[in-house]
Amino acid sequence: MPDLNDMMVFRTVVEQGSFTKAANSIGLPKSNISRKVSRLEEQLGVLLLERTTRSLRLSEIGQIYYEHCARIHEEMANAQGCVEAMAAIPKGWLRVCASVTVGQSLLAARLAGFYESFPQVKLDLTLNNRRIDLIEDGYDLAIRVGPSPDSNLISKRLCSVNLHLYASPQYLTKSQAKKTLKNPDDLAQHNCLFMSASAQKQRWQLTVDNQKKYVDINAAFISDDFNVLHQMAVDHMGIALLPDYLCASQLKEKKLVRVLDGCVGNSLDIYAVYASRKGVTPKLRVLLDYLAESFEPKK
Repeated sequence: MPDLNDMMVFRTVVEQGSFTKAANSIGLPKSNISRKVSRLEEQLGVLLLERTTRSLRLSEIGQIYYEHCARIHEEMANAQGCVEAMAAIPKGWLRVCASVTVGQSLLAARLAGFYESFPQVKLDLTLNNRRIDLIEDGYDLAIRVGPSPDSNLISKRLCSVNLHLYASPQYLTKSQAKKTLKNPDDLAQHNCLFMSASAQKQRWQLTVDNQKKYVDINAAFISDDFNVLHQMAVDHMGIALLPDYLCASQLKEKKLVRVLDGCVGNSLDIYAVYASRKGVTPKLRVLLDYLAESFEPKK
């Protein structure tokens, strides 16, 4: 197998454009550089560089071999960076963004423990329902529903959130005097509080008796924030499809009840999304690990 150092010397010659410039870049005599490339060609049994007295030009197979050498060099640099990052002390600021509901209901309660474990890491948390571009807007991490479609970003699943239909007992008592509510199709008669970030069709996808079903509704109120819909449901304004974690305390206090208990909404997968460009910094790594552990189901 060819010597790795010879492969990297060949890469440098190609990128510098001459043996002389490569020798100056590496800090070796020009004769040593030329000898290493010749030895590499001899071991491979092919001509990598077509030489004249004035220039160098890659052969066809030399171009292919150079591309592989360049990738090997990049992987070596990434490996070195990862080792150095892992050895460093986590410290400094991290910019994190999340939706309002996820930030208030899922993240906030977990941050105190993180600060206790890593006091030198500081968080700048932005809550916004707008879809933020991590790289363009300068964020290190986003906590969002669903993985990112961007191949330049890494999506790490943290948890799944179940959704059910909720309403206040007062709303149900008042509405059921005039409207029935025995199956999902009856929802069209009721005031439905609809989650939407755009003017999409007003319908809910529910699982009923293990069968997925689209149910058309007549939205009485639309918002792009679960907290707002939750408050409207508590205030007797209608029926909302809400995350269970958001309704747990009101369910216990009987301020909300589940409606059509056999109907379940699509679960929401919560992801940590971050850029994959140059590895993960120590401060981001400890936050990712902490969140992954804190979202694990308690045994």
